[in-house]
Amino acid sequence: MCYIMDRVGILKNDRIEQATLLVNQNKIEFMRQSMDNIKYMRMDLSSYLITPGYVMLDFSLHSLLPFQDFKQKIIEFLKKGCTSLLTVVDVKYEKELASMVKQRRHLMINSPIDYYMAIKLPLKSLNQSMLRKCKQQQISIVFVEINKDDRLDLISWGWIRDAMFSNPITLIPYMTDESLSPFKKQRTLQNWNRVVKEHRISSLHEYLEEGTPLTKDILMRLGIYPVKGDIRIGSNLNYNLYKVNELKYNIDGKPMIKQNEILPTFTSHNGRLINVNGDISFLPGKGEECFITISGRFIPQSASF
Repeated sequence: MCYIMDRVGILKNDRIEQATLLVNQNKIEFMRQSMDNIKYMRMDLSSYLITPGYVMLDFSLHSLLPFQDFKQKIIEFLKKGCTSLLTVVDVKYEKELASMVKQRRHLMINSPIDYYMAIKLPLKSLNQSMLRKCKQQQISIVFVEINKDDRLDLISWGWIRDAMFSNPITLIPYMTDESLSPFKKQRTLQNWNRVVKEHRISSLHEYLEEGTPLTKDILMRLGIYPVKGDIRIGSNLNYNLYKVNELKYNIDGKPMIKQNEILPTFTSHNGRLINVNGDISFLPGKGEECFITISGRFIPQSASF
């Protein structure tokens, strides 16, 4: 079925510009400023701003979660416009990696949205063997938990880089120790960035926040973009629609979408509306596990060494 999403607002160069999208088989087939000469059913969206469906980070799910609790947690993400979840498995030791990942995959069978798998491990468990096992489990994102007594200089970073040579994995620093001051956390992050840059290891240079949309730059670094996180020709219909008259703007005219202040009016996952004015359609099993084929295949210019 073909139809036209007519005159919808889209962010370009930090400004809202109108675009018209031709949709065919739940994919965007064509985009241009107007399509007045094409005769298909039209949806007048001139009062809406469209954004890509968000990719959000989750640390809260666990394998023994009852279905109703799982459903409630996922609904909280759906209300925010999340159409893809990056769910993180907490792994302490190498020997438990396979079983823990298998349990999480079993839990995510009921997911109504797409999902990626990542793991979180202590710094002391970061080694060649662990990274190779991540490759076997098709895990391309590893959060490295750094505590106040950990020393980055005791890790064999050269061996880590060798293990990642034919096995692209992105390492992400993670700190939750509440006894550490913001200054100490920032200092640890600076040391982390120095080490990974010195050894040319694929990594994020910032801490990530749970439950907020991952930026385009981050998605590029992880290798999730352009499969997710963009409104483009050939992409699936994963999007959010916001009412333009409800948006606030920066002094420079760029619209602001703050997660705790404004929620999308509509959210579509693969062409199916899952959120209509806060009314959530939870359809178990409609989501699929997604895999990162090449970590960081589109590196933002800001991330260049």
